[in-house]
Formats: sequence, C-alpha cells, structure tokens
Amino acid sequence: MKSRQLAIITILTLLMGCALQPDSGELAKDMVVQTNYDQPSIAQNIFSTYSAFIIREDTLGYVKRGINPDEAYLTDANFTRFTGGYVKPIIALVKENLSERGFTQVTEEDNPDFAVNIVILYDFSFFQTVNYLPSYGGYYGYYGYYFPVVNTYYAQYASMVIEIVDIKNATGNDYKVIWKAFIGDLYTTFDLKTKTLEAIDQAFIQSPYIQKN
Repeated sequence: MKSRQLAIITILTLLMGCALQPDSGELAKDMVVQTNYDQPSIAQNIFSTYSAFIIREDTLGYVKRGINPDEAYLTDANFTRFTGGYVKPIIALVKENLSERGFTQVTEEDNPDFAVNIVILYDFSFFQTVNYLPSYGGYYGYYGYYFPVVNTYYAQYASMVIEIVDIKNATGNDYKVIWKAFIGDLYTTFDLKTKTLEAIDQAFIQSPYIQKN
C-alpha cells in the first residue's frame, strides 16, 4: 500500500466463534485497517474448499441507532459528490480481490460457498451489540437472504465492516463469520473514496490465507 497515511493493524484473533472485534479505540483514529479471522476455520484451510461467492451488486448495508429499516442500505445516490460513485467501486474492488485469489461470483441460486457482506456502522457505542436477524427487515432482508448473526463492534464514529460468511458449512440458520475487515473512521478521513479503496486492498493484502489454491 503506497499511502503513507494509512494506518495498518493486523490482528490475528484467536476466537472459536464469529464475534470478531477490533481493539478498542483504533477505528476512531485515521483510516485504520483491522482484519480478524476465525482461527479453527483458517487452520483447516477453509478457503481452499471454496469456489464461489455471492455479493450485493449495488448496495452497502447501513446500520445506525434508530434507523428506519427502509433506510438500512446505501447506494451511489447517497454519495453524489464522488465522481464514478462510491458504493459500486467498493463492491467492484472486493470482487476483484476475490477473483484474483481464485473465487468466482455466482448468484444465490448457484449454491455459493460463501457470502460477502459490506456494512457501514454509524454512531455506535463502545462494543455495542448489533443484531442481524430475519425479523430486522433491513439490509439482510433486502439482500435476499438472511444471516442470523450477532456480532459486537466498536464504531463510535463510522466504520465499514466487510464480512465473509460461511454458507457451505452452515447448519440450518447457523452461519459463521470466518473473516472480518474493519475500516474507519469513514467520516473524518481526508479523500474518503481513495482511502477507502486503498484500505480494502490492504485488508486483502494482510489476509493471504484468503486463497483458493
């Protein structure tokens, strides 16, 4: 990563479950990249068993206290100040990184191995729990499928969270988040679009285990 202003923190979190969370306070600084993973899954080289993924084409999830479920997603219409958009370039770059590592984007009907969720968290308290449930009716419902995952985040300002969710090995509605990237703070970062895209690349650079072969 060429940017001198991008703070890089790699956290190898030793967790059995999917509640992967960053160190307190780090996301409130400059554009920080933190990547966490589920150790048992990575130890089993789970990504080598994957081939296909699904990702939303034109929306990011948006989670904020008191938000109307109908407003729980963002499109480029929310970022008109950016030439070429903000949401679609983010999604395109995530897809590009995954493609370069041997994975193919498919539709939900094609039995994907994992899903990629990209969510912006705004104005959350320290380690406040965010519930993603089918009854929420928000972003995950808009996505067309549900992941009843409960995670805890630090997002006192605004942070982007990229999740990889294991679909292939899910039991019923029991989905495991096996990788997360935390990027922030979005609303105080100079040159937001450029820094966000740099941070996404950095998240994959510091996660070499995300690889088909």
